[in-house]
Amino acid sequence: MKTDLEVIPLKVRLRHSGLVLTAFATVLASPLLAQSGKTGDRVMVPTLQSSDKDLGVQAAEAIRSQLTKQTNVRELVVVPKADINNSLASSGYSTTEALAPGDAKALATLVRAPQYVEGTVTKTPSGYKIESRLIISRDMTRGQALPVAQGSKLDDAAGQVARAIKDARRQLPGEETCHNAVAQGKYQEGVNAARSAMSGNPNANIVGACLVDAYAGLKMDDSVIAVSERIRANDPRNIVALRRLAEIYHAKADTTKELSVLGSLAAADPTNIKLLQDVVNQMAATGHAQQAIPLMRDLLQNNPGDPQLLNLAWLVYLNAKDYQGAIDIGNEMVRVDTATATADYYARLAGAYASLNQPQKASEAAARGSAKYPNDPSLALYSAQALYKAGQLQQAVDVAKRAVAANPKNPQGYFLLSTIQGALKQYDDVANTLNQAKAAGADPTALSQIALQQGSNAYKDGQGSKDRADFQRAIKFLQLSDQLQSSADAKFLLGASAFSLGQSATIDANEKRSCDLARTARDAFNLASINLPAGGQKYPNEAAQLLTAIPQFTPAVDNEIKRFCK
Repeated sequence: MKTDLEVIPLKVRLRHSGLVLTAFATVLASPLLAQSGKTGDRVMVPTLQSSDKDLGVQAAEAIRSQLTKQTNVRELVVVPKADINNSLASSGYSTTEALAPGDAKALATLVRAPQYVEGTVTKTPSGYKIESRLIISRDMTRGQALPVAQGSKLDDAAGQVARAIKDARRQLPGEETCHNAVAQGKYQEGVNAARSAMSGNPNANIVGACLVDAYAGLKMDDSVIAVSERIRANDPRNIVALRRLAEIYHAKADTTKELSVLGSLAAADPTNIKLLQDVVNQMAATGHAQQAIPLMRDLLQNNPGDPQLLNLAWLVYLNAKDYQGAIDIGNEMVRVDTATATADYYARLAGAYASLNQPQKASEAAARGSAKYPNDPSLALYSAQALYKAGQLQQAVDVAKRAVAANPKNPQGYFLLSTIQGALKQYDDVANTLNQAKAAGADPTALSQIALQQGSNAYKDGQGSKDRADFQRAIKFLQLSDQLQSSADAKFLLGASAFSLGQSATIDANEKRSCDLARTARDAFNLASINLPAGGQKYPNEAAQLLTAIPQFTPAVDNEIKRFCK
């Protein structure tokens, strides 16, 4: 049977945050209005958020009713409740519950509404309060915060919202002109259109956001900041303005302001997973991963078992140095998705256990990784480090050698190998390791520092033991350090070690009437005299004292050589 209304089936498939919405929408249109072509834009008012489910439905219908009364159909078409409910029911959605922001956008697109309203309604002691926004359907981040509406009757508050919607919509033609100009790279045209639309209404934030984009295209950062901060002041949830501010404050290295804006961004739409991921990543990138932990915790709680979020949380917790939290999340991550148990995962897991001073567990994690990825140099390095901290020195040496073989130009591998060899008192092996590293083309600066550390340790050992072998070992490594890269530190310690060796040899040569010890003393003092002046550039007082003391030993050494070297 023919009716006065035409029923048009429209199959649409939309997606938000992993949610697939499939619907056969029933679009109702009057044949007379369709023929005239004079209908205005469609605006959708879905169920409002409320602790009282019925109140959210009633408030939405009250706004629709008031808006219909206050407007002409040739200016604005309010999507009827029936259209909304038919689309929701066809998609398996409740017709009485408020939609998530992304689903509201999807529904608006489905019912062909270029704008839609989102909001919250609450019952107050004196009546009703409605807080709402007018949103552009093509981009849910572009919206206008409407004035808070309050009234003793629901219709009174709804009437205020309707008037605010009418006022906010006056900026839309200018916003569309600005949007098109910016999309074509005609930024100055966009500025002109936006400023014209804002004339007399500086708080027209939908077109204001487009003005921000146009200024950004012109690289006018100060103007971007000025307009964005003004928008932010009266609309703290304006995502466009907040994102622009975050970008500029990041470029200006103004971390305090950037973090403040990032916090506002997270609060602007706590249901937007992608937005929160961006905020968390940026907080971590600024070196403030600790501040991202609460956001990450909420994300995981609201989206349990999400592999991408678990991977992000794993990295954030590691950057925040919350190692126990990282370990817990890492275990869950690989349980949910075994493919995430990469060599890098095992290396980081071992590092997390090591940071918690749990060397045995670090060693076990590294061993599991090494068994799975035997040729991975980073994992071998972590495994060797874990074994070293666990006191399993010989095993650590073997694994460190494997790490060096896998990546011959990584100075960290040589540093660890030489450190373990030093702990085993395999000093000849340490020197061989550094020479091997030099031949492999490892960074000479890093190798020089390794040799310097070994020489410094040996010098300290000699100071305590008074054993000439320690000073001779110090000289060997300090000479190697200076050969790899000359430094005042190496030269001073070399001179000091040589002086201590000469002093000890002089005393023992006299007691033992030893020509070899006398010659050792002479050569040591000569070596000290050569290197101390250069070391004095950094240690002037200490070097001067030793250089002053050397001549006091010279006569005795010369006399010993005459007496004992015949």
